Amino acid sequence: MQDLLHLPETGYRTLPWKNGAGQTDEIWLWPTAADRDAFSIRISRAPIPQDGAFSSFQGADRVITVTEGQGLALDFGSETHRLEPLAPFRFDTALAPMGRPLGGAVRVFNVMAARHDWRIAGAGLAHAGDSVTAGLVVILALEAQRIRVGQADRALATQDTAVCRAAGPVRLGGRALAVRLEPAA
Repeated sequence: MQDLLHLPETGYRTLPWKNGAGQTDEIWLWPTAADRDAFSIRISRAPIPQDGAFSSFQGADRVITVTEGQGLALDFGSETHRLEPLAPFRFDTALAPMGRPLGGAVRVFNVMAARHDWRIAGAGLAHAGDSVTAGLVVILALEAQRIRVGQADRALATQDTAVCRAAGPVRLGGRALAVRLEPAA
């Protein structure tokens, strides 16, 4: 894995959801030979235009963030969580909740990590000038910007993704979602 991998929005692949109920933009699967049933890390985004069941991914945790729209209710049967825009939410993706867009269609950004390989160490909204603790960091640019990891520097367009692996901090040049992963113990 490179120290700074730039994944432009123009390279995202649109595929059917695993359960066939919608479409997703597949952004990145790792390792290279991975697929949707066997991955270490999976990054995707998806429109959710109406109520529907999420796909189940056994053995993985997911951070989901509403990036467009008014919010999303996730019904796990025994409890319901309301996801506000740009507020990451983590859950065991094997639970496959029912999703209900609030106030119209939404778009979400997902980072999934296989529990035997990774632990989701944090997720949040970052701003220009912020530094994200090093390790393995997934960045979704919410506005055009430059990011810096060590000596590597890249321009990201709005909705581009970067995967950063470094010993030092990841410096952001604009608003972005940042999800930090650590190797599983």
